[in-house]
Amino acid sequence: MTLYFQSENSFRSINIEQYKNLQYNEARSHPLEEFNQKIAPLRLEDVLHDLYEKNKLAGVKTRVMEIGFGNGRVLIELKKKFPLVEFYGINKEKTHTFYRRESFILTALKFNIMNKDEAEDMTLPFVVFQDLDFGRSIPYDENKFDLIFSQSTIPHIRYTFEMFNEILRVLKQGGISLHSDVTGVNIFSKSTLLSLTEAANEMRKRGLEINVLDNPTSLRFIKTSTQKNFPVTPHQPIPVQTESLSSELRRPEMSYNLNNE
Repeated sequence: MTLYFQSENSFRSINIEQYKNLQYNEARSHPLEEFNQKIAPLRLEDVLHDLYEKNKLAGVKTRVMEIGFGNGRVLIELKKKFPLVEFYGINKEKTHTFYRRESFILTALKFNIMNKDEAEDMTLPFVVFQDLDFGRSIPYDENKFDLIFSQSTIPHIRYTFEMFNEILRVLKQGGISLHSDVTGVNIFSKSTLLSLTEAANEMRKRGLEINVLDNPTSLRFIKTSTQKNFPVTPHQPIPVQTESLSSELRRPEMSYNLNNE
């Protein structure tokens, strides 16, 4: 079987057989249903459906981004359900199973999400390969996305709330952000370590619309008209130079102080 990919400049012919036996990293290939179990009682497709219908009535496009999308399995499952939604993904780096935009087609076929004709006709999600740790900017303009989510990504991010602040920047007003596996982040208030639920309660008192879900390591926050940056300060400021950091300073776990008024 030969599948034709539409690249940025021309059509390329690639034999799919050579990809069928690629060993996909299971840690990068989480299905949509697994994510839904982590964000219960919510379901990602239900959240997106509500946003899409609202935008449809307003005559505006719906845009969704996954941070740390791995092999793109969840994005492709959503793309099949919502063909008119514009999808985006950010990965830290390229891998042997995902290294360009056309790799979404391989994922669609590998996991039997789409058949060959559906995969060929799909408008591919947009892809950026960029590390979002250490306060680096998300490479999009503010107020662009309706929904941003991540799964099993936060444990690999040292400066978590700096990334969350960037998410707030690029979310539209009323936009929703969902994150599972929020671990490795210690939040203190007056020298007392808070649970994620306790920290979220304190942040709501400061005007942030944030909630921990049934799973105590999953959270949702919504950008409101009064939404501000997360009111926390890292114990260690972001280094000016990040190229030659020690392994200790690259370790994902980070502690924050909740800013007390």
